Amino acid sequence: MSYRFHWILIGCLTAASVVAQPQPAENRVNYAAEAGWYAAGDDLMPFWLRTNQQGTVPLKGSLITTRLNVSQAYRQRTDSSSRFDWGFGFNGVVNVQLKPANEPLRYYLPNAFLKARYGKVELFAGNRADVVGMVDTLLSSGSVAWSGNTLPIPKIQLHTPDYISLGFLKNILAFRVGYAHGWFINSYVKSSYLHQKYAYFRLGKPHWRVRAYAGLNHQVQWGGRADYLKDTPLAVNGQLPATFRDYLSVVTGRYPEALQTDRFTDFDGTNRIGNHIGSIDLALEWRGNRMNWQLYHQHLYEDASGLALRNVPDGLTGLRLLNQTKEPTSWLQIRRLVLEWLTTLNQSGPTFDPAAQYQGGDNYYNHSQYREGWTYQGLSLGTPFIFPYTDLSAYAAGLGGPYFPNNRVSAWYIALDGVVLGGPSLVFKASVSRNRGTFNRPYPEPLQQLSALAVIRWPLNRRQTTQLILSFAIDQGDLLPVTAGSNFGLRYTW
Repeated sequence: MSYRFHWILIGCLTAASVVAQPQPAENRVNYAAEAGWYAAGDDLMPFWLRTNQQGTVPLKGSLITTRLNVSQAYRQRTDSSSRFDWGFGFNGVVNVQLKPANEPLRYYLPNAFLKARYGKVELFAGNRADVVGMVDTLLSSGSVAWSGNTLPIPKIQLHTPDYISLGFLKNILAFRVGYAHGWFINSYVKSSYLHQKYAYFRLGKPHWRVRAYAGLNHQVQWGGRADYLKDTPLAVNGQLPATFRDYLSVVTGRYPEALQTDRFTDFDGTNRIGNHIGSIDLALEWRGNRMNWQLYHQHLYEDASGLALRNVPDGLTGLRLLNQTKEPTSWLQIRRLVLEWLTTLNQSGPTFDPAAQYQGGDNYYNHSQYREGWTYQGLSLGTPFIFPYTDLSAYAAGLGGPYFPNNRVSAWYIALDGVVLGGPSLVFKASVSRNRGTFNRPYPEPLQQLSALAVIRWPLNRRQTTQLILSFAIDQGDLLPVTAGSNFGLRYTW
């Protein structure tokens, strides 16, 4: 593909945000275009400026970005409408790297999917940004097992997007379930797969003020082959088990039928097939006339010890406040507020004992067979507070460790979304963390880290279809490089 075509494509996407005309409100197809500039001090992007951006904002370098979104929503349901409907989503991102210039152009497709609905069940195929687990999906720091920190993994998923009430129980109990198969594309382990499923339940009728939630999600990376696995006790000739029989073991989480076969070594026979991770979630919601409160907790697990709660209190605990007052009552109206606390210090104890029923030493996100651990294309799939060694400061990286050298973390996080004087909207995020390395390789002293982000979206017309976006972020501490950065952009929707 020639550089001339690259610049023509960027120009067309940028022009779309300027010349496109508004469409009728009833049009099911929605469009958005954005052009912007990211500037990073010392060519390193601050943590909250790049985190949870579906992997489209790189760690290094200043850049110009152009984005185009096209989506078709489902029709609004009526008693006479068809039970079948379909839609799609497309989100293309083109980044022009200014500094460093070794990779001047990068392309991303965070969203490229088709979806179909029949009744309350949906099937979709492709890349689609999603968050699994009970959190505030707009402002959360990220679920412990599956956040929005990487490019979405291509998958096919059958699920119920909304809770379905059980009429025979007088709608007191409702459920939401999902099942997916995905592919780790362009991975360091070739031809590896994703297995994903979840089930959640809601106690309380739809109109009740107080409702309780509980559920579980389960993700597994499995299969694949890699040269670094050859001539090791971790795989058979570099190939990890990937038959249908192995898939059944992955789905159920049971041990294989033998300790060692011609498909796998005793590593899989004693540790289960695949790299497993998930969370057990609980939440309590109270809905008032003006305020909606939700308290939630995600309990992280990677093996039987986590499922047996031997690693309590590890996980994410959060409180979400949703302000449903329509008219502003002060110069700053907070529409949404999130407070979260993450701890991963316990890990079922410091020692891994292969002979014990609950083995301990969970060593979150790291894995012997999948040497880059719980990542996709180099980025953490779970909470962004546990990140690869490539993100660390020179001092922290010099302390050594595995691919995730710091998975014993305690972090506090606050985020708010508000409106200033009834006009510009403001998003603020800040986190403070203490980082201790791993049990096998602890840091000499806990490393402190402060990261913050402020975003202002300024509407340029009465319908707010055109917005000016200004962002500023900083990193201060010992864990990440000390840096600051900003983003200036223009977004148009129609």
